Amino acid sequence: MNLEKLGHYPELEKYLTENQLSDFSAGRVSAEHKERFIVRTAKGEYEAEITGNLRFSAQSGEDFPAVGDWVALTVLDDDNAIIHKILPRFSTFKR
Repeated sequence: MNLEKLGHYPELEKYLTENQLSDFSAGRVSAEHKERFIVRTAKGEYEAEITGNLRFSAQSGEDFPAVGDWVALTVLDDDNAIIHKILPRFSTFKR
């Protein structure tokens, strides 16, 4: 899959490198189902959940991944992954 078609831009790779996140894959959240997320990466689509640390350090709903967010994740197998970090957001929609 071509990440540029999903809106990938060079600053994301720069952010991953500068923040010692190069060992993780970058992916974009395409769907949210309660506490599970569908994330698209260069290698395919995965069902992902967030790490316990990310879950327990969240102070509001905005601290969780949302559709359209770029995330750093670890692929576990052909279908599953773990989201470790939400990459910086440059725009948001709020109600």
